[in-house]
Amino acid sequence: LYILQEAHNGGWGSKLFQTVLDWQLRDGPRTLWIGVWSENPGAQRFYGRYGFEKVGEYLFPVGNTNDLEFILRRQPDAI
Repeated sequence: LYILQEAHNGGWGSKLFQTVLDWQLRDGPRTLWIGVWSENPGAQRFYGRYGFEKVGEYLFPVGNTNDLEFILRRQPDAI
């Protein structure tokens, strides 16, 4: 989930993400997974507020480099 820098801290990320969660969970609780860049602690905190926890890592190719990504999981009974 990315929003423009000038829209940060205005509640837009939360509104957009809540819309995503509502859509994902419309048929009932389920485990949800997200990948987040290891160097983005703000995003990690954001997803943590929604019950996501780090459960793994993987390398994501970006051009000629590999970014370390964290795998986050939210259990069906979270929040």
